[in-house]
Amino acid sequence: MKVAYKILPNLINYQKYINLQNFLVNLKITNKTQTDLILCTQHTPTYTLGRRLRPDTQELKKLISLGADYLETARGGKITFHGPGQLLVYPILNLKNFKLGVRDYVSNLENSIISTCGDYNIKAEKGAETGVWVENDRKIAAIGIQVQRYITSFGFGLNCNTDLKWFDHIIPCGLVGKSATSISKELSTNVEIESIIPVYLKNFKKEFLIKNNVDLDEKNEQSLSSLELVDHVLNNEIDKFLN
Repeated sequence: MKVAYKILPNLINYQKYINLQNFLVNLKITNKTQTDLILCTQHTPTYTLGRRLRPDTQELKKLISLGADYLETARGGKITFHGPGQLLVYPILNLKNFKLGVRDYVSNLENSIISTCGDYNIKAEKGAETGVWVENDRKIAAIGIQVQRYITSFGFGLNCNTDLKWFDHIIPCGLVGKSATSISKELSTNVEIESIIPVYLKNFKKEFLIKNNVDLDEKNEQSLSSLELVDHVLNNEIDKFLN
């Protein structure tokens, strides 16, 4: 059993991605594909709300006036921002293949992000709330997932070179007194998402695959950045949703 990986091109409208995700999750639930996937993307500016909260009318008007989209989602968590400069990683996995429960799955995601930050000499850690933090008061990655019949969806956003001013208009994840940070801010230099993706893949492989003796499908064994979907038909189906 292998895990396939694909980078979605350009900035993807959030609702367009949700439509794609619903399609892919349904394929796995109905056993029309056995492929476990990791999708990476960036979104156009969007505020999203998790299933635990209902939108406030005045807040909604304010956020829309900023030029961002606003959507309610089925993921866990509260309100957060997605946009350019933030790496969104969306694993669509069958947890049975990894012998993981939901809590362990989230913990593994956190570990893979912490290792990625460590590769940039950023000391990140878990906190009392789900996600990854720097010095326990600056959130560098937010996690919000959904699991249906052991199939995961949604995932996490890692701030790489995000414009953090977007977070000033909300209380990220409902946590008062906390702030958002990014890899670029912590290093005081611009770090592009394209350079971070292979670093994250290496750490995903270590945390999820090596420990579980699962192969990450790659055409070039020397480069994790060359991963593509194994199933050409499924790859074409994904591209249809993006066009």
